[in-house]
Amino acid sequence: MLYDAKLLDPIHHFLACKTPQAWIDKASQPENLAIILCDHLLCELKAAQSAMLLLRKYAVDEQSSYTLLQWLQPFEDFAYKKIGNIDTLKGKNQLSKSIRGKKNTSYSQSLIDKMVLLIKEELHHFYQVLEIMTERDIKYQTISAGRYAKGLFSHVNVSHHELNTLIDKLIIGAYM
Repeated sequence: MLYDAKLLDPIHHFLACKTPQAWIDKASQPENLAIILCDHLLCELKAAQSAMLLLRKYAVDEQSSYTLLQWLQPFEDFAYKKIGNIDTLKGKNQLSKSIRGKKNTSYSQSLIDKMVLLIKEELHHFYQVLEIMTERDIKYQTISAGRYAKGLFSHVNVSHHELNTLIDKLIIGAYM
C-alpha cells in the first residue's frame, strides 16, 4: 500500500461504508486508467453544472443566469462536443461579470457566494484531470452516465415550497 490507511478514515466515516476491494482492484488495473480519468473529468464538470443549475433556478436574475451558462460553455463543449483542448480551456475558469441575486430572496447572495466558489473549484479540478490525461497521453473519450445520481434525485421532495426542494438537492450534492 502506497499510503497510510488512516488517511482514509475520515472519508470512510463520512460515507458510512468502505469501497469494495474488488472495485479498488479493478479500478487499479492500468488498462482502466483512461476510463477512470475520463469519468473523473466528467464528474468534476457535473458537479460544476449542478451548482450552476441550483444558482440559476433559485438564486440569480435572468442576466446572471445567462452569464453562468457562458462560463461553463467551453468545458461543456469539450466534454460533450469534443470542441477545444487543454490550451483552449486554459484560463477559462474566470467569471468576468458580476452575478446578481433574485430580488426578494433572503438566501440568494449566500448561495451565490458559496456556489460560485464551488464552480470555480470544480472547473479547476476538471482542468487538473485534463492535465494529467495530457501528460499521460490519454485521449478524452465520452462515457455513459451512471445511475447513482439519477436514483438519488428520484427521491427529491418536489413540493410547492421551493426551499424544501433546494435543501434536498443540496444534501444529495454533498454525497456526490
